[in-house]
Amino acid sequence: MATSADLKFLEEMADKAKSLEDRLGSRDNWAKPYYSDLQVFTPGVPRAFIGLNPAGDGGSRKYYEADDSETKLRSGNTPYFNAYLDENWGSSTHKPIGKGQAPLQIAVQSVFKAIYEDDWESTLRNTPCFNLVPVCTNNSEDPTLDIIWDDGVEWSVKLLEYLKPQSILLYANKQTGKSVWRALEQELTLIKTDAPIDLRPKTFKIYTGVIQRGTLEDVSVIGLPHLSRVNRSKSGTSKNLIYLCDRLSELATQRSFR
Repeated sequence: MATSADLKFLEEMADKAKSLEDRLGSRDNWAKPYYSDLQVFTPGVPRAFIGLNPAGDGGSRKYYEADDSETKLRSGNTPYFNAYLDENWGSSTHKPIGKGQAPLQIAVQSVFKAIYEDDWESTLRNTPCFNLVPVCTNNSEDPTLDIIWDDGVEWSVKLLEYLKPQSILLYANKQTGKSVWRALEQELTLIKTDAPIDLRPKTFKIYTGVIQRGTLEDVSVIGLPHLSRVNRSKSGTSKNLIYLCDRLSELATQRSFR
């Protein structure tokens, strides 16, 4: 990589995420600012991968802390640590199910396989991964999300402006309510550039767009549906996720993905 990560800035951003956690005042709502090793958070990266917000409660926090993941995030080891590959998120009852085997982890891995093929794991490990709002809630409809939404969006926009990625891959692209696409649409003038690609069921779509404001102007964006909902599978890969990845593979052959 051409430049090094600004660890001081990233630690300050982690502290700001912690302040959002403190505002909610519940052990169930805890900050998880980074899903990738800090060493890959370098300005001018080829891509960033953004979700909506961490899901979990106090039980999942205990498992996360026992896994010593915060230390791993700052390790700088090669291959770089990535939460979608290396963390054990456990089941809904917080029982271990194997590293990288939670439905959302499988969905993220499948998306990168569809786009980047044989180079998918290295690409994922070298991609800065984080969430729009860096504090856990039970789900995206949790009313506690309202309390920190605006500050969470500001947090992620500041992180994106630091990263200046060449492209952004995001999930949670609903056009109404709280979503990553909607937030970037409002904060960075993200506009659709092509007709949405319909998936199964029709409520799932792929959006393509470009940012038209500020230091991120002309950054290309691919918006995916919420991957937790696409891959509602107790184990393995759902039919909806398979169909999504088939369409992503087709899209990848039509244009260059950084």
